[in-house]
Amino acid sequence: MNYFILTYTVYLAASIALTIWVARVLFNNGRIFLVDIFHGNNALADAVNRLLIVGFYLVI
Repeated sequence: MNYFILTYTVYLAASIALTIWVARVLFNNGRIFLVDIFHGNNALADAVNRLLIVGFYLVI
């Protein structure tokens, strides 16, 4: 088996797992910050939080 394919497969799996983990951490911890920034407006904070996560996935 070609070692390059194996290496790229392992790298791709690790990159996807790390990206999902970082996104979940940012999503969970960022909500508290956004609620504070938007002065308690939970609906707006949740909407912005979801948009930021989508943007994070698109950039990565």
